Amino acid sequence: MAPKRAVTPLTQDEFRNQVVTIYAGRDCHSPFTLPKDLLCYYSSTFARYFNGTSAQALSGFLTLPAVDPKLFAVLIDYIKHGFATFPYSFVGIWGREGDGAAAAAYRVISDCVRTLTAFLRLCAAYDVQEAGLAIYEPLTMCVCLAQSYGIGLKRVLTDGFVDTVLETLPDLPGGNPILVLLAQTRIADTVINRQLISTQE
Repeated sequence: MAPKRAVTPLTQDEFRNQVVTIYAGRDCHSPFTLPKDLLCYYSSTFARYFNGTSAQALSGFLTLPAVDPKLFAVLIDYIKHGFATFPYSFVGIWGREGDGAAAAAYRVISDCVRTLTAFLRLCAAYDVQEAGLAIYEPLTMCVCLAQSYGIGLKRVLTDGFVDTVLETLPDLPGGNPILVLLAQTRIADTVINRQLISTQE
């Protein structure tokens, strides 16, 4: 399935004042409140929840106990602002030397890539694929860290991760920076290169 085209962000004047609240996480103590029209503009999934006569539409509340609130916060930031920063830290790993430094870097990178994959799947599940662009900065850090410790990128940026990127991220005017990054790291196989060529045509 081809990714959907990126959505042009709305201005504050383009949506009405009705707000909805989504509670994320197992304990549902993480509320996210935002304009209903803005949320529904970005996500057909949320539009189905909050339009019509469903309980969510009538109450303006939705509970998502299986969703990680930290990842959902990035998604909501993208919806609210048209961009988002992914909260992933590499503190304590840069410049580390000695026995076990490369192994520690590998663990950090692997954990980050798992988190990025989970975020991309969350974006796809709620039909806000373009929010997946928030992975660009931490992905760049993973690539730099792997290169500085001599870790083979193919070990951490697995085929499964690349497939998730290709399935999730939208075609963007001017290209997709994440596909470009993957191609530049030279782990990109012909599938990524074909995707880049097809988006430029």
